[in-house]
Amino acid sequence: MDALLFCSSEKDDETAREEPPLFQKVKPAIAAPSKTPERQQSSASSADEALEILRSEPGYDSLISSLRFLGTDNTSFNVHEPTPLSAQIVQVLVTAILPNYWTLLQEEHVDLELFLACLRSVTGLSALAVRLRALIAEANTSSATKEQSSNVSWELRAVVAVICKLLADESSVSELWTASVSDVVSDTKRRPLSQEYLNMVGSGRIMSLAAEATSIVQKQSRDLENEVLYWIADGKAYSQWLVRGIIRWGSKDINPEDKKLRGDLLVKAMRLGYPDVVIATLLYDLLDDVENGAAEFSCLLEQLPAHEQKKMLAGILGLMPEKFSRPSSGESTVEDASIIPAMAGLIQQIVGGGGVMQEQLVAWLLSSPGVGLENGIDVRRAAMAVVANDSKSMSDILGKSLAEFGDQLFIKHTPSMQQEAKAQVLLLAAGYVHRTNSRALAALLRTRTYLSTVSNRLSASQTRARFLGMVVGEALSGLVDGGKKLNFDMEEMQSEEAKWYKELVHTNDGVGPIDILRPRGPPVKSSEKAKQRKPTPQETTITAAVRRPVPIPKSSGFVIEELDDSAEDDDDDIVPYGKPDSDAEDSDDDPTMLRRDKPKAPVYIRDLITYFQDTENYDKQRSALTTAPILIRRKATFGTEVQQHARDLAAILVGLHDTYDMDDFHRLRLQGMVSIVVAQPKMVGPWLASMFFEGDYSLAQRASILTALGLAARELAGFDVSEHASAATFPTKQLPERVERLYSQPVASGHGSGGNPQSPSSSLRALPPGALDSIADSLTAKLLGPIAAKAADEATGPNFLKLSSFTSRLNVGRQATKPTKTAKATTTTNTAAPVIATAIFFPLAARFQLALHMLAASSSAAARNTRNVLFEPSVLSLYLKTLAVSLHAVGPGALALPDMTAELWSLLLGSSVQAHCVGDLVVTHAVLFALLALLDVNEGRMREICRDMSREVVQTRDWLMQVLQSTRAGGDGQENEVQMLAAGTYIRLTEGMESYRSLLLGEMIG
Repeated sequence: MDALLFCSSEKDDETAREEPPLFQKVKPAIAAPSKTPERQQSSASSADEALEILRSEPGYDSLISSLRFLGTDNTSFNVHEPTPLSAQIVQVLVTAILPNYWTLLQEEHVDLELFLACLRSVTGLSALAVRLRALIAEANTSSATKEQSSNVSWELRAVVAVICKLLADESSVSELWTASVSDVVSDTKRRPLSQEYLNMVGSGRIMSLAAEATSIVQKQSRDLENEVLYWIADGKAYSQWLVRGIIRWGSKDINPEDKKLRGDLLVKAMRLGYPDVVIATLLYDLLDDVENGAAEFSCLLEQLPAHEQKKMLAGILGLMPEKFSRPSSGESTVEDASIIPAMAGLIQQIVGGGGVMQEQLVAWLLSSPGVGLENGIDVRRAAMAVVANDSKSMSDILGKSLAEFGDQLFIKHTPSMQQEAKAQVLLLAAGYVHRTNSRALAALLRTRTYLSTVSNRLSASQTRARFLGMVVGEALSGLVDGGKKLNFDMEEMQSEEAKWYKELVHTNDGVGPIDILRPRGPPVKSSEKAKQRKPTPQETTITAAVRRPVPIPKSSGFVIEELDDSAEDDDDDIVPYGKPDSDAEDSDDDPTMLRRDKPKAPVYIRDLITYFQDTENYDKQRSALTTAPILIRRKATFGTEVQQHARDLAAILVGLHDTYDMDDFHRLRLQGMVSIVVAQPKMVGPWLASMFFEGDYSLAQRASILTALGLAARELAGFDVSEHASAATFPTKQLPERVERLYSQPVASGHGSGGNPQSPSSSLRALPPGALDSIADSLTAKLLGPIAAKAADEATGPNFLKLSSFTSRLNVGRQATKPTKTAKATTTTNTAAPVIATAIFFPLAARFQLALHMLAASSSAAARNTRNVLFEPSVLSLYLKTLAVSLHAVGPGALALPDMTAELWSLLLGSSVQAHCVGDLVVTHAVLFALLALLDVNEGRMREICRDMSREVVQTRDWLMQVLQSTRAGGDGQENEVQMLAAGTYIRLTEGMESYRSLLLGEMIG
């Protein structure tokens, strides 16, 4: 432009002075200063000035200068102290500075620490929580636009990220409090501040708000898979961080007020919903700290209330068997022999020299529900070794245990597993008392309590109750009477189990060092876990582009109409194509398309576990699922691999998720669970039963546990044969096929493992999620078949009016004249019956009774959640069917059948189950099926049933009549099935009652 227009000459015109010319020369000059004042760097000299600078949209340098003044340079003002001015400063930092400068602050670590230092207090954490709550409320409003939702989502991530940075270190638990009260002297100010601190950190308010914010961000995000879950929103990770912070706080010198606050914080942590995680973290840190662990733990327990101390001790004793106890089977080693003294040493460090914790330990030993199921014999022996030094407490344990052991209500209504635990405690206590004061034991055996105990046990109807009574009587008499001891001279008293019980009175365990219990490696701390959980920078680096909404393009000439799937479809008559079959793998002829890096099938159990743990690899997951049933069965009797990794493998299979949406995932997973139960029933069965009630699993996973136990019981009894049974055998242990045919014989008919007919239709080729329901339906049809046939025959008229053909009468005559061959009676031992009873049935039944006891004694949120899960109609019905299938698999000749019948019948007629039968056809159907299976197995024991359980028989008949009267005739499918099942059960029960009416007459009159 300068080349086209330039000044050729200059002329002074008088008239041009009044108005400027059209064209004039532009003179280069220095630009004049702008009228708008430039934002200059300013530094604060007081807290008020710092507040004004922060409010006036400062530049980055001014912001850092103000933060440095508030955080480090200032000695006259403490931003952490709860004052009105510090509250205003923190509010500005959270609402104004954080949204605008968070991205820049993350680029410089020093600047970020200055910002976080100003918020590291109770006031700062409260301000962040208030901001989170406001953003969540704004995000939940339906009137928010798309741009507003994007901005809110970005700020939610930023606030949660700040909280994660603020609480990343475990020392933050103590630093938040010490920074807030460093200049607070008055107790009137400290008390509300401590309450706010407990509610904010201990009660999980921050955790709940962070979890809700994370959920909102995930819903509004377009790429859910790339969203990072913050550790603070995870309840388990937060509980671990809180407990580790409490432990680290205790390692410093603190005043009595802070000690009490630390105890209150631990009580809050126990109530977050993860008490097992809290107790496990405390226990592992106690073991990890060799020098001060015991002292710090005892100091921490002293600050807890008495009931919280009892819960803590019971939790630790319940955790010890899972982590430290020896396996139930296998060869013992030197390390196993020192486990019990080490566990006793650990309990001694927790309990201390006596006092309240010692009384809690004695009360725990006398508690039947807790000591009976939550712990094994190793923990009972360790606890008794700790109490052995107190002769008075040991005498109290012996006397009270003996009185409870002989109580008739305890004998009749307590599960067998709890009675066994009570017998073990009684025998251990008798041995310790005899070694310290033999006269006291001799005097006890001459009291009425001992005589009534033995008498009540011998007159009990349950076989197991009588067995335990005889064992206790012979063992105690052997200690006192010597050569003239009590001897029942029965075959059961010569068994290995009876000898093991009798040897308990000679057990003398000591208190040893706990070095063997210490972890082999350093524990992973929560901050390190948080770092491992953040492999991508989305959590810490939030770019400004996320805040900006995606630009909407201008509409073109086309109009794309999005149809609603819920709208009415006009093409209902069009049949959709079926899903095409998948092509065979590597079927392409092109060699470049072949995959040569596919993993090979695992051949060791440890490799199988590694494949399952690699959830990011589809090929390994698929290979592990398809290989697990065969590999587990093949290794079950070959080496100790399955035994060593049984629980780990069972835990992986139960918690496995269908990440890749496989078609047959549930079938393969269930087959693997059945295989591990069949391979190690005594180890895996009780563990799965405990996980069903106590594990953190969904309803579907709990249902899979019950289904696996039921199917494993039938396979152990010989009712079903898995398709993997033949493939699991080693080729070197098989005869050639032509030779094997010469020795193979058809399986004889019978019951249980003594010979059950096997048919191809009973193989487990397809195990859907409802496989146990299908088995229950087939059993129902089998049990009701004879009743229906008899009813149909009676409906045609009396027998003397029925005509038969000449051929049929001739065949009958030939059969009558044909000489019969007397075969020698053969006896087969049902070895599967005791395994099913002790590994599957009794753990499930006993833990249900324990859960009912715990629910009746507690009204906490965890107890309500347990009640909701346990009494879910589908779960409760499947649980009852599992017990019924297990009882039916045991068979009529099992020694444990009377005890199993008594426990199942008592459970079915209990108030908890009966209350859920009212108005719920699913539970009613399950109860009726269980009663029908119970009556079928006990068909040959109806005389004993009517004699020993007359009250249950009469009560069951009345309940069945009520069910028949309450259901409508000709109703829908479910109601019709219930009515048919109730009628069949009523007929079976009535037929048994008619045969032994005299035994029931007294009960019916009463």
